[in-house]
Amino acid sequence: MTAEFRFEASEILNLSRAIKALPEAIKTKAMASAMRRMREMARSRIVKRNAEHTRLPPGVVRKLTTSRFNAGGNTQEVIVKSGWIPLQKLGATQTSRGVRVRGRGSYAHAFLSEMDSGHRAVAMRVGDKRLPIRELFGPNPAHAITNNPEVYLDVLAEIIEQNLAPRVLHEIERLLPR
Repeated sequence: MTAEFRFEASEILNLSRAIKALPEAIKTKAMASAMRRMREMARSRIVKRNAEHTRLPPGVVRKLTTSRFNAGGNTQEVIVKSGWIPLQKLGATQTSRGVRVRGRGSYAHAFLSEMDSGHRAVAMRVGDKRLPIRELFGPNPAHAITNNPEVYLDVLAEIIEQNLAPRVLHEIERLLPR
């Protein structure tokens, strides 16, 4: 199924003239409102794509993701701040062969460990000796974005292409007196 869109140059020119004729206050409010909506759309789509990419529950990624609009600089920021997520926080359970983590699989020869400080972890021995042990971690959502920017830039480009112009027009319509 294909869709074809045609715009006449006169329609775009008329729309441009109409927007230029609007009072500055209406243009500013409409753009600010449209950008707020675009920011939230970008945040939710990045959270969804990152959750699929890292195989994490969307709620975990959502808690690590913030977004804000800098009106002075006219910039939008969607920020994912995270470290490597400990497997213990992803629902690890001890089995006879190792540790099983919900949604991530089994880790043979791993074990659940509780330190003197109260920190609980999924750990594995390093070498044949009893000590040292090392903690096992799951994915890092911020690292996934850094290593695969094209996956996430495609999401942002799609949002801008499909939603920015209609959203600005919607906000202008909403602000114009009836």
